[in-house]
Amino acid sequence: MSGPDARTPAGPRQGPRWLHWVLVVGALVTVVGMIARELQRGRETPESLLVHALGAQLLDGPAPPIEMVGADGKTIRLSDLRGRVVFVNFWATWCPPCRAELPDLKALAATMRGVPFTLLAVSADDSWDDIHGMIPDKTDLMIGLDTEKGAMRRYGTEKLPETYVIDRQGRLRLRFVNVQSWTDERIHRYLEWLATQG
Repeated sequence: MSGPDARTPAGPRQGPRWLHWVLVVGALVTVVGMIARELQRGRETPESLLVHALGAQLLDGPAPPIEMVGADGKTIRLSDLRGRVVFVNFWATWCPPCRAELPDLKALAATMRGVPFTLLAVSADDSWDDIHGMIPDKTDLMIGLDTEKGAMRRYGTEKLPETYVIDRQGRLRLRFVNVQSWTDERIHRYLEWLATQG
């Protein structure tokens, strides 16, 4: 008798072939996506990490040239700080958020001693009397008085405090708006890394 025996048990039942291929393709897409995400993480720059972690804004372009008056009456020019990482912080003594972050700025400047780094605090105050009342003469901050608000206008600063990071070649890298925790280790590591570039 030819043909299959009706009593022979059937093999394991299999679903439609197209379903098999849908599952295979879906698994491949998932794996490729995971690999792409890992590769993207590997390409993140030190700036992009701070953008994601601390809400910094990524910048790229020459830093606008600014000059202001130092406590000794001499002119402070941003161009004179070329070759150093410059942390430009726009602030004023009458600004409560600025006063709140001042201890962290002092701590940051002290932490960065020995690194080619300058923390340039650009004050929007009208005179040195208010500044001297808040900050003693001996400080790690380089303070400049911007009475005409020319520096603030060049950077488009409208709300204090506002901070810019400039690399050793004089290019803008990051912008921070409002108060930040400048004692955050991620910022220290970033600034130390930036100081080794070029």
